[in-house]
Amino acid sequence: MLWRILTFVLLSLVASTCFGLEAFLWRQLPSSVPILMPLKSGQTPHQAIDEYFEKIVSDRHLKGLVESDEISDLRQGQGLHYQYGEITPFEFKTQKKPRFIIVTNELRELYGQPHNEVAANVADKLKASGADVIVLPVMHDVTLNAQEAKLYRQQIINTVDAMIILGGTDIDPYLYGEQVTHAIDVIRRRDVSELKFTRQFIEAEQGMSFGICRGHQMCAVSHGNRLVQDIQIEKDAPLLHRDGEHLIQIDRESAIFQDFANEPSATIPVNSYHHQEVVIPENDPRLKVTAISLDETPVVEAVEFRNGLGASLQFHPELMEDEVGKKLMQRFVRMTVKHKYMKSSCHEIMKALP
Repeated sequence: MLWRILTFVLLSLVASTCFGLEAFLWRQLPSSVPILMPLKSGQTPHQAIDEYFEKIVSDRHLKGLVESDEISDLRQGQGLHYQYGEITPFEFKTQKKPRFIIVTNELRELYGQPHNEVAANVADKLKASGADVIVLPVMHDVTLNAQEAKLYRQQIINTVDAMIILGGTDIDPYLYGEQVTHAIDVIRRRDVSELKFTRQFIEAEQGMSFGICRGHQMCAVSHGNRLVQDIQIEKDAPLLHRDGEHLIQIDRESAIFQDFANEPSATIPVNSYHHQEVVIPENDPRLKVTAISLDETPVVEAVEFRNGLGASLQFHPELMEDEVGKKLMQRFVRMTVKHKYMKSSCHEIMKALP
């Protein structure tokens, strides 16, 4: 563990001294969640924002992002409307409150209500449980070269206590070594960028990792697992998984479901908005299935990292306005606080050693 900490500190120093990489928080509107943006040497924040949008709209591989129906009212010709809004400095340093970074996959999350309601809802639930929250924008590395991007990601990883990956459209099967058969609306360039951050965060073993729906699937893919591209076609799973509610059977001894350990039943009701599934072998060395749907053809509904540094859910607890959803969102924060405390205590012990 000590060598990891020293390596990460060294990388951060290299990033700041050799590349002049800094960052700032940006909100277009007061209702926006603070968005973390990279700032290269000699740039102003306004120039960094301009460059970000120029790169996004000029990349033909990102056409699906710009032409999304959810931001149709923001399009201006071939580009997108945006405003500089509020800009504040960001320092790459830890803090007392648990800091979450929300990993997004759509341009809508850059804006205010109603466009960013997905990220805003997750942020509100996390903040209500005592967390500080910032957003990693889709294509966070679009203005950086490969070396700058890797070092920038490491600076972020050293600063935050947890990442939570949002739901969204399907992940390109290319990322798990397959051709597209039933995946829908994939954007490979976007997915590769998100995978790089997710995988680097997980491999660093510095903070907690959480995923919701697509984020659950991204966590699995980051560990080298594949997805079932369409559970209705390939497994004859019920259509209610696409848009409905159902019961899942949980492992009450798992960390994510600990608040349900004393319930009389090992089942809880959840919502469902998906047509894909993560594939986790029974003897998987890094991931453990902790919940399945109560179908004739069970679907994996929750997974935990065997090293204790993460959990992911196929359903959407942030959209569940009941005690189940509330407890699960609170659990994300509690698990992070526990890990932050343990990591801090370990660091203090190491400092005290002769």
